[in-house]
Amino acid sequence: MAKARSTDALFISYFEDIDKWHNDHISAEHEEGGLAGPRTDDASEAEDLTTSARLLRQALRIDGHFVDQARLLSKLRYGTTGEYRRFDSFAFTHLSGSYYRSLLQGHGFDVDHAQQTDRLSLAELGQRVSPRYILISSSFLSEVSRIHDICQRARRIWPDAGIVLGGLVLVELSRSLHPLAMRHLMKAWDADAYVVSALGEEPLLEILAHEPSELQNATLPATWVRDEQHGYRLSTERAEIGPPIDETYVRWTRLDPASLYHTVNLRTARSCAFNCSFCTFVALQGAHETNRPETLQLELEELRANGAVRSLIFTDDTFNVPAPRFKQLCRVLAKFDFSWYSFCRPQHLDEETVQLMAASGCKAVFIGLESADDGMLKRMAKSATCRTAARGIAYLKKYGICCHVNFIIGFPGDVAENTRKIVPFMDDLGVDFFCASPWYSSPTAPIFKQTQEYGLEGKFWRWKHNTMDITRACELEIELLDTPKNAVFSSEIAQTTFWGEIMLLSNGFSVDEVRRIAGTYNNVAGREMTSQEFETEPELLKLKTLLEKTEFPEPPTVLGVRGVFS
Repeated sequence: MAKARSTDALFISYFEDIDKWHNDHISAEHEEGGLAGPRTDDASEAEDLTTSARLLRQALRIDGHFVDQARLLSKLRYGTTGEYRRFDSFAFTHLSGSYYRSLLQGHGFDVDHAQQTDRLSLAELGQRVSPRYILISSSFLSEVSRIHDICQRARRIWPDAGIVLGGLVLVELSRSLHPLAMRHLMKAWDADAYVVSALGEEPLLEILAHEPSELQNATLPATWVRDEQHGYRLSTERAEIGPPIDETYVRWTRLDPASLYHTVNLRTARSCAFNCSFCTFVALQGAHETNRPETLQLELEELRANGAVRSLIFTDDTFNVPAPRFKQLCRVLAKFDFSWYSFCRPQHLDEETVQLMAASGCKAVFIGLESADDGMLKRMAKSATCRTAARGIAYLKKYGICCHVNFIIGFPGDVAENTRKIVPFMDDLGVDFFCASPWYSSPTAPIFKQTQEYGLEGKFWRWKHNTMDITRACELEIELLDTPKNAVFSSEIAQTTFWGEIMLLSNGFSVDEVRRIAGTYNNVAGREMTSQEFETEPELLKLKTLLEKTEFPEPPTVLGVRGVFS
């Protein structure tokens, strides 16, 4: 084998726990101690009212093995789970990797971006590339155990490289946990530096200007470095100076077209214009900042010149606010031939705006309404009512824009009757897709200032308050999913909700076809099938025929390395 290529950094934007699901394409020699399948902690049966059991209820079991929607579609289309990444929404080109590759290359650093890694591809990368630094983003690593896993594997594979961990999950943990607990995690993960910032440009550029052995003597804002006496210490008390947002667009022409999926993530703003009481965006990212419409035009010109991209996903949490600026953005988008998808606040839409959206290529939006009850919307500080949201959704439907609506079950003050309002609300409006899930209780959310008022105890997935607890929220989720409805459920666990829908829409399927695909998965989720039943199930055979009309592209890889071994 050729000698590993030296490089300044390998940026890893996602590390997958492939053993969470069954993989018939991984040979026995690459299995890791029988890990395959859900690790459900305190749940052993799908009927259990726990957050762990939600995975069992929302997955299909074939011969005792669990598969998610991506693996089901791969098995139907290609006869194996081995092509699941063709259906996996993590195939979309990640913003973090694109941005930092563009930024760092612009400063003369040689950087590779590993977009989708796992324990197998990481080992293979170790034979292909020899970086000075491994840069790991935690933003898609929602479990502490996965952060530990990738840090430990990276340390074994590249023992001489400096390991740097950053990203929004790291920021949230640092603000949610006791400082001593956070130091214990840092020690266990064993990275050389932790960039605890929603920005990170300044410290990262400074880190790459030094060798790993020099970090203890560097001045790195918002960064913890090793300290032989105390484990880790803050490198400097000086505040980080972030670049003006109009300078932070991706220079796509610096990136190899072959390294991009045909759908990419980009942004025109930081943080959020609102401060909903359940949300951590403002707490973690600070004040809302927007770039100029002219900056979006520059970025779209870069994308057009690159030539590899046809669809855009805007990650702005409030893309259509402020409303006058949004109309300007739509007029910029109308100059180009991209389809696009975004978050949307329907209460801030008027008919003219939705006409502009449709004319400029908008295909679908994610609406985080969160409740179908006005009292709960007020408690959540949503700045919306059911009436104003319904008005905006009606405009979207009128102009053919697909609507995915998200709901939370069990936020403080919530009662069972509110969950039962969801289906009538959606079906009256013709909502296409929805997700409803138990509330995740983050200590960084504004509602934690009202713990006494609501009798709130616990955090994360273990909580209770005066009107509900996590067990009752799980029970209501089951009741909702069992209720007949027109809107199609899209699981955050097994279908990646809105982004799973975009994966199919951006590859040429109509909204009705995507509803059929997701609906078919829902009809078999929670079931136990034999291989013979799987191969002869009439509904799955019809889905197989639908899938065979499209050849799904293989996601770009790093240095020719596929995500898993065949």
